[in-house]
Amino acid sequence: MEGFVIFGSGLVETICQRQAYRCASCKKKPKMIDWIKNLLKNVEPKEILEWETEESILQHLKRNFNEDGSLKESAETLPDEKKVDNEIKFAPGLMDAMFGADESEESKSRIKQLSSLIGKIAKNGDNQSKSDFYREITENESVIGIIDEFLQKLVQSSLPVEPYLFDYANNLATKTNNRNTVKFGIAILGLCQNKKPIKDIKILGLHDALTVFSTIALSNLSDNLVNDLWELAKQVDGWGKIQLVDRLAEMELNSEIKDWLVLEGYKNNIMYEYLALTCAKNGMLNEKLNVESIDDNLYSSASDIIIALMDEGPAVGMSGYDDSHETIENFIRHSKTRNLNISNYITLHRIKDYLEESPEENETLKTWNQNNLSNCLIDINELLNSKDWTEEVKIALKSFDNDEYWNGKQAAKKLGIDIWDTVWNRLNQNPIDSLGWYDVTANAKENNVEEIIDFAIKNLPLDFLGSGPKDSTGIGDDFQKHSSLDSVITFLENYPEKGEKLILVGLNSPVTRNRNMAIRVLDKWKMKNWSNEINEKVKRLKEIEPNEDTKKNIERLLNGGELK
Repeated sequence: MEGFVIFGSGLVETICQRQAYRCASCKKKPKMIDWIKNLLKNVEPKEILEWETEESILQHLKRNFNEDGSLKESAETLPDEKKVDNEIKFAPGLMDAMFGADESEESKSRIKQLSSLIGKIAKNGDNQSKSDFYREITENESVIGIIDEFLQKLVQSSLPVEPYLFDYANNLATKTNNRNTVKFGIAILGLCQNKKPIKDIKILGLHDALTVFSTIALSNLSDNLVNDLWELAKQVDGWGKIQLVDRLAEMELNSEIKDWLVLEGYKNNIMYEYLALTCAKNGMLNEKLNVESIDDNLYSSASDIIIALMDEGPAVGMSGYDDSHETIENFIRHSKTRNLNISNYITLHRIKDYLEESPEENETLKTWNQNNLSNCLIDINELLNSKDWTEEVKIALKSFDNDEYWNGKQAAKKLGIDIWDTVWNRLNQNPIDSLGWYDVTANAKENNVEEIIDFAIKNLPLDFLGSGPKDSTGIGDDFQKHSSLDSVITFLENYPEKGEKLILVGLNSPVTRNRNMAIRVLDKWKMKNWSNEINEKVKRLKEIEPNEDTKKNIERLLNGGELK
């Protein structure tokens, strides 16, 4: 090999030829070329990471089971969770539900890199490539945008599953503590046609951040897919359930699962609206209501689903439901046979409001027969007026059950019942309850203003709330305190010069939202109603405000411009 000092044209080929006695058919040529290219680029191999661990996400979940097979609340926070103060925390699975394929050049480059690495792993179990693959998927936050395209390339490559690829994927899924590696591991396992890890895949799928990946893997591995997905759907409750039920509902279902869709399938801890239409259509809600009598469970579930279908917005509702008019007619018919409670009162009133919308507001009503619509409204009015609801409202307003209390408040509003004493007494029992502050400020009258201001000054931690401007979201352990201040500050916008101390606290809050609200209140007050102290505080805040958008609004405020 003497003489190889200057790397000239054709050197790679020459070196390979000189090594012909070591590799008769030049099979080692690509490795030699890669080595020379790396040498020329001064590329050093990266450190090989110790990425496998017994303290994995799988083990974390196994330690946090409830007796019914679902996960405890303590399982929600995964080992790789980064605790960052004042940073908005997204619900598990939300990011994966929101974003689809990422077709950027950067993502295409990542997919190419990952495909190359997984090829080396599958063919020769290369430890450097295992480490580099792990590093690549853990150093980037989101994988949902690239994983489908990566899997397609993996299928097209027809890589050998044994002896390396399956073991590597299984270790990514079960012996790592990073959610991205677990997602990739589960996804690749789904392509390996090895049923051994099914039990672990089901356990991983119990966490909403991993449910959709487990669902896809099970779709390739399970011998009884519908049942496996149904069993998993019964144990999850968030974005994972939403995605899983949508997939399950497209399959051929037996009557038991259709019953479950209507009775339980739509329920989740995000919003019922996301699954209401899916479960109404595929669970055959209208058929179930189109009988002579129904039990209380079906009546209650139908109530939930109908309300969710009417709340169009986050998902398609009544506008996508062909049986909407029959379902509502049947529900009203069954309501006539029941001993109605406050919750039923709220549902019927909501249906009444819906049916009284103009066809311009609600195009779904254009498909209704006008005689049927009129009859429904007549029946609902009779039901709403069938008894005096006052006592039931009073009972609900005394309840410590949040749902019952909320129903009491809504019914009181419909009936014109004054609830000031109720909300004021509840706030006195818990002065750092943001919902309590909202209720008090929403139901206050002018003669309550001074009382509210005094109570806020005495009971809110003003030194803490006004500890100095930062660009904080106020999300986290202190949310209740800052949200309480939100309600108080907003309340003061209609009462110039009152509660000045609280406005000053708002201007000095570390939470940007509090400062923005205080600025908007001062805009409503007009500068002529500002004290010298407020004037000086606003000018000082202009100099030190950490949020650029808020800073610009302060300048507009001082110059008499319109806030944005």
